[in-house]
Amino acid sequence: MTEGPKRVEKSLHISQDVVAQIITNSVAEIEGVYGIAPVMKTPRQIWLRQESFGNIRIGLVDDVLSVSIGIILESGAKAVNTAEEIQEKVKSSVQTMLGLTVAKVNVTVCGVHFEE
Repeated sequence: MTEGPKRVEKSLHISQDVVAQIITNSVAEIEGVYGIAPVMKTPRQIWLRQESFGNIRIGLVDDVLSVSIGIILESGAKAVNTAEEIQEKVKSSVQTMLGLTVAKVNVTVCGVHFEE
């Protein structure tokens, strides 16, 4: 009795923090962006001393990501052009680094940073 090739199941689990860090790094490279809009840390994040990546929400359904990002623009930046550049950069970075399909990237302008 001969045995055929054994099948090895493979799986990869990627933390949402890893995806958030890739998104944060991508957004930081875009001209006209002051930063990701901050959010209050949850008590759990404070207790566990987890990093907060700001206003980033990630949804995953059947290996397809949807991303929502709240940003703060630099004064004088063109909101539509900047948002479109963020969408392209985030989608490209996540797909290249993680091999996951990004269905949509929603960008919300939460504020504008003015120099004092």
